[in-house]
Amino acid sequence: MSVLKELKPLSPAAFFDVRTNVLKADKKRSFKKGLLPDGTGLTGDGCLAKVALLWSPTGLFLEMLAKLAIDEGDFLELFIDTRDLKNSNVMTRFCHHFIFYPEEEVGIEVTRFRGDDSHEIADPSLFSVKTTVKRSSYLFEIGIPKEALYGYDPAEFKRLGFTYRFQKKNGEKMHFNLSSDFFHIEKHPALWASLNLSEEK
Repeated sequence: MSVLKELKPLSPAAFFDVRTNVLKADKKRSFKKGLLPDGTGLTGDGCLAKVALLWSPTGLFLEMLAKLAIDEGDFLELFIDTRDLKNSNVMTRFCHHFIFYPEEEVGIEVTRFRGDDSHEIADPSLFSVKTTVKRSSYLFEIGIPKEALYGYDPAEFKRLGFTYRFQKKNGEKMHFNLSSDFFHIEKHPALWASLNLSEEK
């Protein structure tokens, strides 16, 4: 028994090292080039949407094509660490937790910090949010300017920590690289995927 007590616990982050490239936005913002990998094989979720992400010196641009009709209770949560600090198991001042509502076309920051390592919560008026509704699907477009992303500096830091959770009104969920059914993703940025900010267009 004494030998077991001396063993250090393994960090789950070691088993979820997901990395992918994110392309720089061009004038047309070609989101087809920015499609994120389908993470449902890792999470066990059903594929509810396709998500694309592009970056620029002025901020991040996300597009989600939901495969189901829009409901008032739908929401998309984005988790972003502007410095991708994998050595931290708590939310640092570089971490952000945003919630966007496609039906209402609004977004808010709800980041919860522990201690004094924090930043000012982003003003909702900074976000650009647009929803285009079709018969049985919808397109959700989000712009997050650098003013809402504390520490965002692609010239100096070429990587972001990132994950998302998309949830329908009926409770059905889709995640990027790990499921919130098993992990408190809003508390553990070390488990988020790493996005390399590529200069390719």
